[in-house]
Amino acid sequence: MKDLVQGNVEIENKTIEDFVILRNDGTPTYNLSASVDDHQMNMTHIIRGDDHKINTFKQIQIYDAMKWELPSFAHIPLIHTIDGKKLSKRDKASTLDDYSKIGIMPDALRNYLLRLGWSFKDKEIFSLDESIKYFNIEGIGKSPSKLDMSRILSMNEHYIKNINEKDLFDQFINYCHLFKDKIKEDKKDKIQKSLTILKNKAKTLEDIFNNCQYIVEDEVKFNKEDLALIDEKAKKIISEFYIKFKEINELNRENLEPIVQDLIKTNETNFKGVGQPLRIALTGSKFGPGIYDIIISLGKDDVEKRLTDKTIS
Repeated sequence: MKDLVQGNVEIENKTIEDFVILRNDGTPTYNLSASVDDHQMNMTHIIRGDDHKINTFKQIQIYDAMKWELPSFAHIPLIHTIDGKKLSKRDKASTLDDYSKIGIMPDALRNYLLRLGWSFKDKEIFSLDESIKYFNIEGIGKSPSKLDMSRILSMNEHYIKNINEKDLFDQFINYCHLFKDKIKEDKKDKIQKSLTILKNKAKTLEDIFNNCQYIVEDEVKFNKEDLALIDEKAKKIISEFYIKFKEINELNRENLEPIVQDLIKTNETNFKGVGQPLRIALTGSKFGPGIYDIIISLGKDDVEKRLTDKTIS
């Protein structure tokens, strides 16, 4: 047999047993059904996993017996786990739904799978049109490929960082509706305007969902350990910031920086000494985006409301 991927593959006829083509009840077995079905549909190419090679030799015998024209066969290496074992349903992220649930985008997964065991020059990123244009059987390797989750995440991160933000936002909202909480209409605009900061360091749509919780939640959910960092000095800084913040008419970085710098000077501290208490007061955690980004993304009304929360005042 001349295999389009494996090359010339030969076995001795004596290694093929007298296989059954009809069951006792008269129904056909797989090899007879597949052969007849492919022939009647005028299939020119049969492409499948290389674990079906022995079935191909059985089907060739059926084709020869019926004097049918043989199609071209291509046996593609199976995908293995990172440990080199055959990928199965028992492995995590083995279905498309599994990838969708964690926020892997369709184009990113398509691009990853395209490059899994196939190459075209040194090109890594392929649009859908490029995938159709450049893919060919000749570029498929003979050895099994390993499914690498870290590489899938890296590919997904590339798409998150580089696709049109309107498209990213639409995919994110659809992801939330399918797998997470539905985003309230009054929050969508804030998320869309803040997408540049929310997608920073995000590898999945789920990461973006987690990053935007300080916007989505109406009430701040405080991390107890981080809340304990709000001492009397921190409360004083929050209070002083609030007083000066109320005087701002236009919310932008240029208006915020002088306030923060003045607080650093008058309280004899550093940027962290001001930024951390404000971040905790506004998001409930000492971790998150830059303080200016948080303030701008929340908007003036939400910031003022959160800075007067009795929990931190």
